[in-house]
Amino acid sequence: MNRDALRANAHNGCIQPVRGSYGAIRIASRRRRHPAVRPWSLLIVLLLVGAGVAAYFFLAGALSPQPALRIISPTTDAAISGGKTTVAVEVRNAELGAAARGKNFHLHYYLDATIPTAHDGSAIPVTGAWASSAKTTHEWSIGSVGLHVLAVQLVTQDDRPLNPPVVAAVVVQVPKAPSTTPSPSTPSKAPPASSVGGS
Repeated sequence: MNRDALRANAHNGCIQPVRGSYGAIRIASRRRRHPAVRPWSLLIVLLLVGAGVAAYFFLAGALSPQPALRIISPTTDAAISGGKTTVAVEVRNAELGAAARGKNFHLHYYLDATIPTAHDGSAIPVTGAWASSAKTTHEWSIGSVGLHVLAVQLVTQDDRPLNPPVVAAVVVQVPKAPSTTPSPSTPSKAPPASSVGGS
């Protein structure tokens, strides 16, 4: 096929001759057009992904807030008269004694105890007094005079601390009872004897 025939075929859309070196004719390959990535479309995708991640963490924190508790009474440094006191607590974001989202919580009340807080261990102390209850109040009878530590911990159904542990504590004082023994009385002086009659 001569050059004129190639040119004729090229005009018919068959091939596109391009003159190369030494007068030879080579067929040029057609370039494929790739759609250009527009910067604004990439920005929209990034914004959508970022908004989705932020919404996930926000909703996860809003739907499952961390449990918390605090001791309402007695307050720290309170003087306990008569050796008896009722510990009252406020519990937030946890239901006591009822299954909530597959969890069942209750409270451990401690008196002068070493509080175990390891989440893979037991919440029952080795030393000191303790009591388990699903109520937000507990009464203690404290026999000895001096400073005492009252504490409360929120625990799981199988008596394990939470991770992280949820504990509140106050220090109270049992004052020394006033003395009831009477003080010795001082002897009173007898009045002088008076003489009766006259001369």
